[in-house]
Amino acid sequence: MDTNQYMDMFLDESHEHLQSLNDGLLSLEDNMQDTSVVNEIFRNAHTLKGMSATMGYNKIAELTHEMEDVLDLIRKEQLKLNEDIIDTLFKCVDSLGQMIDSVGNGEAEDVVDVSDLVKKLSSISKPDQAAAQAAAPAAAAAAAPAENKISIELADVDKDVIKQARETGMQAIHVRVTLAETCLLKSARSYMVMNALDELGDVIKSVPSAEDLEQEKFDHSFDVIIITAAEEKAVQDAVNSISEISKVETNVIDLAAEEKAAAATAAAPAPKAAAPAPTAKKAAPAPAKKAAPAPAKKATAAPAKKVHHSQSVRVDIEKLDTLMNLMGELVINKVRLEQIGQTHRLADLTETLEQMDRVTTDLQNIVMKVRMVPVSSVFNRFPRMVRDIAKELNKEINLTIEGEETELDRTVIDEIGDPIMHLLRNSCDHGVEEPDVRESKGKPRAGEVGLIARHEGNNVVIMVTDDGAGIDAAKIRAKAVEKGMISQEEADKMDDADAVRLVFLPGFSTADHISDISGRGVGMDVVRSKIEALSGHVDVETKIDEGSVFKIKLPLTLAIIQAMLVKVQEEMYAIPLGSIDSTINIQESEIKTVQNKEVIVLRGEIIPIIRMEKMLQVPHVKDSDETFVVVVHTGDAKAGIVVDNLIGQQEIVIKTLGSLFTGLKMFSGATVLGDGRVALILDVATMMQ
Repeated sequence: MDTNQYMDMFLDESHEHLQSLNDGLLSLEDNMQDTSVVNEIFRNAHTLKGMSATMGYNKIAELTHEMEDVLDLIRKEQLKLNEDIIDTLFKCVDSLGQMIDSVGNGEAEDVVDVSDLVKKLSSISKPDQAAAQAAAPAAAAAAAPAENKISIELADVDKDVIKQARETGMQAIHVRVTLAETCLLKSARSYMVMNALDELGDVIKSVPSAEDLEQEKFDHSFDVIIITAAEEKAVQDAVNSISEISKVETNVIDLAAEEKAAAATAAAPAPKAAAPAPTAKKAAPAPAKKAAPAPAKKATAAPAKKVHHSQSVRVDIEKLDTLMNLMGELVINKVRLEQIGQTHRLADLTETLEQMDRVTTDLQNIVMKVRMVPVSSVFNRFPRMVRDIAKELNKEINLTIEGEETELDRTVIDEIGDPIMHLLRNSCDHGVEEPDVRESKGKPRAGEVGLIARHEGNNVVIMVTDDGAGIDAAKIRAKAVEKGMISQEEADKMDDADAVRLVFLPGFSTADHISDISGRGVGMDVVRSKIEALSGHVDVETKIDEGSVFKIKLPLTLAIIQAMLVKVQEEMYAIPLGSIDSTINIQESEIKTVQNKEVIVLRGEIIPIIRMEKMLQVPHVKDSDETFVVVVHTGDAKAGIVVDNLIGQQEIVIKTLGSLFTGLKMFSGATVLGDGRVALILDVATMMQ
């Protein structure tokens, strides 16, 4: 079987099951008495085992099989759960994740040596295994005499069906199928055997029943009786063609010979005992005709009755991206048609476009929603990470997650995992104090770390909070001066808020020693660069001994946005509407100079001025008393961008600039206007730095 076509599905579902395993184990660790969670963990391990075996990944299947054995003992209350077992199961989940990632990258699954884990799991479940091993020889010995001639108990109904089949030239064959000891998907193999036999005739009986076979309520062998016109060898060949079959035994059922033998045996001690038999035989045929088909259907059709109507569809990401690009082109052409209608004063066209505008807006909203993914897909990986960090640092940390249903564009979701991970690691390592230190400060021994997501206008805000020691601004200044990042004079002029923001500088770290968790000075720099690349902003607030709050603000989508078009000389530029506070007209005389910086006073607030001419390094050509200012914000900071003219609000499609323009930090992208011209999109956060 070619499994490549199922690879994407296997990887997606495997990661889902791994996440469920992590969540289940974390819940179980919090309350080891609640064994109800074990059933869910067991089901996930069982499903992962089956999927892996079907795909041919035997190492993954072997490890999950051993996990199943341990989990089965726990849920049956035959094994007492302890911290060592929990840690072992967590290690198994980590190893499974590495193996599945390796498979996804086209590499071998044995990237991790799991032999020690398999042995450890085996030793944990040893009592159960020992019993099974002890029982196996006994079962084999008991079965040995029957190998020469297999038998199965037949009801009167079964006998009557066999006799009727005999009259029509067909025969009844008893088939005993023994699966290989290494077979992991016993129910699947039994189903395949039933299908193979069903093609040759009618299955009238199975021991155990079809339901028990489906639920794997049997050891490694089962019995089937089939009514068929085929030869005994053909039946054997059909079953032997299925993989993971250890042995197939067949026996043609001859009721006449069996009855003669039974009669001869019974005649010696009690000759009269056989007399009632004919009466019983005469009574049997009546119900037999109605009852006969039932066992056949039950044995063959039962596994196929499960019909699941899915309410969702998996869609390839590339298709969604293509759909979004087409949507973007539609918006561009719609704007172009609107301009043509206005220029030529075509009333019919304008009226039609109004209707088209409503349709395209609805279509755009639907496409956007399709691309939206809950942040829980990122957040759910962090409880496990915080748990591991806490154990490594010998700290007590409680992680609280809020707003995990908040949705973000898929392109943003893909990129925010690393920044959040760095912030959480930083909070756990630098923020939350040692339990004894917290106790001496009058705090609870367990530190509180929060991961919060919520909507704010057209943005999503993600906050990482902690109730730890906070960030010492004086220490930050001293470290920055020591590393030569700023001068002592600059440090003295800085207020505490600006000093704390120095943690985002490349290479900055206050850690006294480098550990596996932090101290290399790359974390906060990575956070800022990643977030800014997503047209977002990151800031920090802190209080000594009360804790810190790292705040990430991200746009809901990166594809189609509302923007203000402005003009500098003859060039058009776009400013995202989400970054704009207001637009004002001022007199040139209202611009003041404070410490060699141009500022304006707006509603009692001092706002620095950014002249686009200077930023773009173009000559000044416009002399007018009236100056247009676009007041923008990033976080709590504000600035006024001076432009030559305001064009108006417009829906724009963001296009990336490409690798050739990576040095243009001032621009976050470009857009194609309705008349075909290209307008660059200003990166407000970068301009305000």
